Amino acid sequence: MRSWMIGLLLGMAPVPLLAVLPPPGFAGGLALAGGIGLLGKSRFWRGCAGLALGAAIAIAHGHWLLQGRLEAACAGQPTALTGRVASLPRRSAMADGVTRQRFEFDVESLCPVPCAGPRRVLLSYYGEQQLQPGQWWQFTARLKKPWGLANPGSYNLQAWLAESGIDAVGSVLKNGASPLQRPTTVGDLANRLRHTISQRIAAQPLGSQATAVLAAITVADKSGIDASLWSLFQLYGINHLLVISGLHIGLVGGGGFLLGALLQRLLLSGGLSLSGLPALLALACASAYAALAGFSISTQRALCMLACFLLAGVLGRRSSAANSLLLAAATVLLVNPLALLGSGFWLSFAAVAALLWLGHWQRALPTWRRLLTTHAFMSLVMLPLGGWWFGGASLVAPLANLLMIPLVGMLVVPLALAAVAAMYLLPALEPTLWALAAWPLEQLLPPAQYLAVGEHRWLYRQLAPTLPAVLLGTLGAALLVLPVALRVRALALLLMLPLLVPARWAGDTPQDLVRLTVLDVGQGTAVVLRSGRRVLVYDTGGGDPAGVNMAVSVLLPFLRHEGVSELDTFIVSHPDNDHSAGASTVLAAMPVRRIFSGGEMQLPGGRPCVAGQAWEWPGGVRFRFLSPALERHSGLASNDASCVLQIQTPDHRLLLPGDIEGTRERELVRYWGAALAGDWLLLPHHGSNTSSTYTLLKHVRPGIIANSSGYANRFGHPHRQVMERLGQSGAQFYDTASGGALQFELRPGAPVLVSRYRDSMRRFWM
Repeated sequence: MRSWMIGLLLGMAPVPLLAVLPPPGFAGGLALAGGIGLLGKSRFWRGCAGLALGAAIAIAHGHWLLQGRLEAACAGQPTALTGRVASLPRRSAMADGVTRQRFEFDVESLCPVPCAGPRRVLLSYYGEQQLQPGQWWQFTARLKKPWGLANPGSYNLQAWLAESGIDAVGSVLKNGASPLQRPTTVGDLANRLRHTISQRIAAQPLGSQATAVLAAITVADKSGIDASLWSLFQLYGINHLLVISGLHIGLVGGGGFLLGALLQRLLLSGGLSLSGLPALLALACASAYAALAGFSISTQRALCMLACFLLAGVLGRRSSAANSLLLAAATVLLVNPLALLGSGFWLSFAAVAALLWLGHWQRALPTWRRLLTTHAFMSLVMLPLGGWWFGGASLVAPLANLLMIPLVGMLVVPLALAAVAAMYLLPALEPTLWALAAWPLEQLLPPAQYLAVGEHRWLYRQLAPTLPAVLLGTLGAALLVLPVALRVRALALLLMLPLLVPARWAGDTPQDLVRLTVLDVGQGTAVVLRSGRRVLVYDTGGGDPAGVNMAVSVLLPFLRHEGVSELDTFIVSHPDNDHSAGASTVLAAMPVRRIFSGGEMQLPGGRPCVAGQAWEWPGGVRFRFLSPALERHSGLASNDASCVLQIQTPDHRLLLPGDIEGTRERELVRYWGAALAGDWLLLPHHGSNTSSTYTLLKHVRPGIIANSSGYANRFGHPHRQVMERLGQSGAQFYDTASGGALQFELRPGAPVLVSRYRDSMRRFWM
């Protein structure tokens, strides 16, 4: 059976990486071949059968996923949806003070009929009504295909959407929500209970951060985990504690087993024998808690392994932890083959596999040494995995986890679960239990925050390891526990050193090469230009200046991926949020030699960009501002006050115009005339019809035009009339909305080399 399951997993693994799915008939042929192969008696043929069946199942699941996708022609259309709230709504405060509720919605009907197809959509609601799981609603919303930003080094939202089975995403229109009177289904009871418990936690007179942590570890409600709190836990390497894990399932299952054993003794004293009662009650309690956790990957894995262990005990057979882990992986992927795309699958199963590996080699050690060795080993194992999935690792994670794992696992979680039980059994005791559960958090979080600011940011090291570096690091950690000579263990440590090497050194760009990247930041702008060791950043994209913004999620991860640790020049073209939201984030993250800003934007150590200012890099790359002139403070509109930057290489000339409008474009033409000519242009104002006039295009005469805009954005950028003008210009056009990050390589005497990130990372689910 083991060979068949290993084959099943290996057959599923490559399918999520395919750019195009094989036809359904091919999957049917594989399934038939796999079924025949299972009749074989040798391990080889059973393994081959597992390979065929795994691939067939994953391909079939992929086709099922694509069948539900929203048609591209329906993107942005007002759509009427009827259905029910299928998840716990996640509440978050937006930068303008409005509260957003984001939730999954199971669709019963959708109009217009040609757009029908999506089964589950992810909606954002900005109204005042409090949504609850299981409620039936009719919404009017604008939908679009599941989409995410595509950039080197940053998180792939589309992978999560595919893994979650989301067929469309969208926002409910104003006054577009009408409740429907329908009964709650049995399947919604767990989410309704989660909502009730979350509300009870929020009602307690506790600190906001402690409340947020309790809701996360009790019912997996992360609404209160804002960017600052998540960053705090990440700095200490303890953000895994905000996820309901196998340890929690084991604790609940153990409590259920003890309760079952007590009941069994009471029944035996009455002459009634129920030998399987402890195991049954343990499984029931663990299943109930997994439901409260929303059946995350880690809880699915733990529940499956626990069921194997308990069932083996009832049947009088011995349970193998390795076989249970293998069966759990097969079960999780049979339910959802695209779980392979998420960090939850790899981190959960890798952690348990590492513990089993360590346990095999340290059976003879004393208990205290085993505990310390386990803690140190897991810290090393999580280093490559954390670098790959989260782009960094905490330097104090071993010490922080040594304190927090037993504190949270053995004190906070049991007290929180006891408080949940008290809600129904002993209501008078509930507030006291919540207060006791929160007390350790309220004592530790303030000093942790103090150590996490300013010069103490060294607590966390940013990493951007390559896949070979991650594999070598994992191998090195595995070799460290073997009973081998000291020199072999030293070699194992050396295998982990590549984790600390950036994916690409900042100095590896040839002096004669200029590489310009227009990042995919949605409806905004962020451009990075490199030559030799010099790096210029023009704008940061949008988001929340005090929280999650494009500098955090896209720009800085890209710079780390490129091995950049400092900037020569940082320019914020003007104060509009979609260009400037991450300015403070960038300045706090790395040193910058020179800083410029446009409009009324003021940055520490910066100065205004003024027409005529110029500087030069080694290799002959020259920079010059063409606008604004000295009238910067004379009432220019924000867009027209944009820093217009001209970049000249030995063979090319590029223009970054910010968001200037048509009137400003004509003024530039009148003043600069033929000096505007160039072969590369970033489309002004994301393709708005108020910009990109015939006058500007005629004088610049670009051979290549790039545009930074959001997919199916509400502004309709780039405008249809602008696209008509571009078509008449004959220029090659590239847009981040369709191509992801755009990279342009310019060398003397060679044509511009263009690459679109989505082309290099094509997946059938993107």
